[in-house]
Amino acid sequence: MPSTLPVVTIQCDWIDVLRLVKGEFWISSKYRDQNSIHDKIKALVNQADGKLQIKCPDTYQYLSHSNLSLVLKHLSSGLKVAFVAPTKTHIVHKKALLSISSGENALAVSSCEEDKLLVWDTRTDEILLDLKGHGGPVYKCRLFPSNVVLISAGADGSCRIWSAESGINPVTLIGHKMSISDLAIIDKGRNVLSVSKDGTAKLWDVGESRCIDNILEGHGPINCCAIANSVDEVTIDNDREVGTGNKLLVAGCESGLIICAHVGKRTELYKQQLDSSVNACIIIDQVIIAGCSDGKIVFINVQDGSIIRDLHESNNPVLSLATLANNMFVVGRQDGTCTVFSMNDSHIAIRVQLTGSDCDGIRDIAFNGKWILTACRDGKIRKYDYNQITVHYK
Repeated sequence: MPSTLPVVTIQCDWIDVLRLVKGEFWISSKYRDQNSIHDKIKALVNQADGKLQIKCPDTYQYLSHSNLSLVLKHLSSGLKVAFVAPTKTHIVHKKALLSISSGENALAVSSCEEDKLLVWDTRTDEILLDLKGHGGPVYKCRLFPSNVVLISAGADGSCRIWSAESGINPVTLIGHKMSISDLAIIDKGRNVLSVSKDGTAKLWDVGESRCIDNILEGHGPINCCAIANSVDEVTIDNDREVGTGNKLLVAGCESGLIICAHVGKRTELYKQQLDSSVNACIIIDQVIIAGCSDGKIVFINVQDGSIIRDLHESNNPVLSLATLANNMFVVGRQDGTCTVFSMNDSHIAIRVQLTGSDCDGIRDIAFNGKWILTACRDGKIRKYDYNQITVHYK
């Protein structure tokens, strides 16, 4: 098997062609830095039994299909790829999406380039709240673990805490000098972290609406952040600071730096310089996964900052990352591809492509344990059934 696998993509409305039965759609495979190879897949009716027959080109092996998925094998590489269509497409915004967060109770909060911040029901698409207060676009919104409170931040440099039930904004956190690019909620949310284009990472006391301290500063614009647990726990004397004694802040910078700091100790532990700006980062099982502008996905050891390996199947910039269950994660890119990967070695040659976007970037991804929601530049939020994805990794 080649050390690098191709990216296999499919026509965005392939599922509609299959439902029409008679038709064809394109499929494309591309190794990084090589030209794409385009082929056609045809949907036919078997004359003997009237069932759908899928005719693949010689470069692929047909494995299976269902009402929402098509599974093929790319023969020359050995890559198994499952294309999964959205269960539902939500149109609650009029302009390009910026951020999405969802809870277990079917509640979602999302923001768009129209400067809209909306709370809505994913079952009915009913808009429950239109939250007004930010002076510009909201770049990041997140529901707290309780699902009754949310936080938002963006171009105006403020973080705002909202009731997801009443829409009241009791707390506004002011202190950043430039736009806020990402947020992280510590435990239940007594404290939160924000990172900004002003180069600072701030720890906030939500209850008292104040900044407790700067965790990072002076590294240039910060694009993203994530929280990890450290084996090195310290006692925190301040009763307004809850759960930070064993927390690590991982920040990804425009300069390509990955920086890790111990939140409780207020100390920077290490820096790792990557080849291009870090647009998104998550942490799975003591591994930092960083998505970069050059398309590379880099795996870094949380404890010492050493690079474990990298994955460079596409040159297209990574815009978003989200953690799924069972050591899986999903990557959204600027070209609209949205790919599920597994960290298990036995699944190294399996990819699940979440389809639907027609080359519009996937700017944010949410997972609530049952559904994956993608926030796309085309203004649509697509919902995918997690069970349609995890079945391919068993």
